[in-house]
Amino acid sequence: MKLYQKLNISDFLYQKIVEKLKREPNDFETYLFSAMHSEHCGYMHSKKYINDFYKENNYENENSGCIRLKDYCIFFKMESHNHPCAIEPYQGSMTGIGGIVRDILSLGAKPIALSNSLKFGLLDKSKTKYYIDEITRGIADYGNSIGVPTITGETIFDKRFNNLPIVNVLALGIIKENDIKLSSAKEDNLIILLGSKTGVDGLNGASFASGVLNENSDRQSVQIGDPYTKKRLIDAVIEINKLKEITACQDLGASGILSSTSEMAYKGNCAVELYLDKVHTQIEFIKPQEIMLSESQERMAFTIENSIYAIEKFDKIAKKYELDYSIIGKTKKGNTYEVYYNNQLLCSLDLAVLCEPYLFDLEKSETKILNMLDKKSNFEQFLAMINDDNFSSKEFIYSQFDQEVQGRTSFSQKENSIGILYLKEIESFIGLLNQTTFDNDPKKAVYNSFMSSYRKLISFGFELKGITNCLNFANPENSLVQNDFRIAVDELKRLSFLYKIPVVSGNVSFYNEKEDEKIPPTITLGCVGVCEDKNRIANSKIEKNDKICILENDNEIKSKDIIFELLKEKKVKKVISIGQFGLIGSLLKETLFYDLGFRINYQNYFEPYQKDYILITNREIENTNLIGEIVDDKIVFDDIEFEKEKIKEIYFNKINKKMK
Repeated sequence: MKLYQKLNISDFLYQKIVEKLKREPNDFETYLFSAMHSEHCGYMHSKKYINDFYKENNYENENSGCIRLKDYCIFFKMESHNHPCAIEPYQGSMTGIGGIVRDILSLGAKPIALSNSLKFGLLDKSKTKYYIDEITRGIADYGNSIGVPTITGETIFDKRFNNLPIVNVLALGIIKENDIKLSSAKEDNLIILLGSKTGVDGLNGASFASGVLNENSDRQSVQIGDPYTKKRLIDAVIEINKLKEITACQDLGASGILSSTSEMAYKGNCAVELYLDKVHTQIEFIKPQEIMLSESQERMAFTIENSIYAIEKFDKIAKKYELDYSIIGKTKKGNTYEVYYNNQLLCSLDLAVLCEPYLFDLEKSETKILNMLDKKSNFEQFLAMINDDNFSSKEFIYSQFDQEVQGRTSFSQKENSIGILYLKEIESFIGLLNQTTFDNDPKKAVYNSFMSSYRKLISFGFELKGITNCLNFANPENSLVQNDFRIAVDELKRLSFLYKIPVVSGNVSFYNEKEDEKIPPTITLGCVGVCEDKNRIANSKIEKNDKICILENDNEIKSKDIIFELLKEKKVKKVISIGQFGLIGSLLKETLFYDLGFRINYQNYFEPYQKDYILITNREIENTNLIGEIVDDKIVFDDIEFEKEKIKEIYFNKINKKMK
């Protein structure tokens, strides 16, 4: 087997590389191409289709996108760490958080919030419990240790994730717009590597994440996180990026030194000389390709003006935070990427050839998905719902996360999957939520994720201002997966333009397969809403005898204005959007939170993602339909009655008992 084949480069892609190079790459160059021309780094099956969402004058080709509020920018991005979590769930989840934090940090933004969207297999599987324990512990250990609150999240169970856990994580940060540091290098600068010593962990991580999992997947491809170093690194990078002598900053994620330095230079239209023997490393004997491709965590790259004065400033900050650094190269005029080791030239590549892989055209056709009608009675559907682990409280998971650190978190809504921060810098509240739907119909999955997020934010008094995404799919070389992906992307574009909601950043995760298992199209959105008026935030306690009404939603914009006015004038206590478990499931989650029940008479109790809103109020509301009231100890709908305490016991304790 030839080297390129061992490195997961297909014969077809290798030939494309040879054609662009006009020669065969040497062995060292082959290692570089295996990373930069992988799906993980090159987005070869998706790049053609994900760059024309609705935008609002955003920062293009950066690690993250943002929304602007006054003279500040709120940067946020979501990414996946599915492959690493499937084989090393603890380190995989830790380094997933570490990587997404660096994406925010590289722009100079202070990370102020985390969230996660987790998909596991069925809870009767011992492996599922193992994944839950390890992944939750990894997220908690890392996020809590670096002092960034995990303010919201979601957890989903389905048999199709039994051996393929999906771990999507989001980070959000804030920065004054004038302080933003971009990643485009300038000529005649020095390149500095700051942070942990480079080792051999995370080797070939990019190519590993660009193929189908199997029992022989290499655990060495998973990085090892160090949150205590990251805490110092966060503080140091924020301070360093304020130096006017720093011209660019980039995190070291997939493909480590290779991708960070080549992308900085390519964006800045300049050339690079790297000297690998200058890199501070964990071990003495480490191969040049290992130095280049290691994804050792807690490292950042900078370009800095070539002056003693500039280096002295950098050195002072690095020593203050007890961080190692190396001057590992320089930028210059031109378009080449040159790498040296002990004065030996290992490669000289055109940056365009290195950084621009072949992009595939994907198939697309209109497909019809047949949805079978549920013939179960209301009684049967209610029993199925309360016994569904997806309906139950996920307190076992979210209770492990520090939600209060930094002192910005307010109005905690644990069971509603929305986190609220107060940002004193802009005197406004930020609402953050994740929403995932997965369906054999990708268009339906996107629509439900988008509209559910839009309505849930409105129900809390927030206006949706921006979206990030994680689009999780199986093998993109399969024409059916290609078709699903293109349909999903087209629907997200349609909705973003229809509602003028910018998609500021995102991530695509392909190859979520293992032998004869594969995930369905799984669409995760991270949504940020804004509320400038504290009085509009829905935070009133509901009580016995409150009325339950329905606001029919025939016009999304008009309904939003009505709800905001009702909330501001305190005419309603709660507004509830209708989610996966229909009207009755959404209402039950809310009332159980306050140890109450309800009595209602309506229709379409269990239809998911209905567009109408539930209002809970203690007064008469015009143009609404009264359907019931809040009571103490019963759950009553039509002629069906349940004891609230029995339902409460199942809801709050079922997952805890199963995990034990």
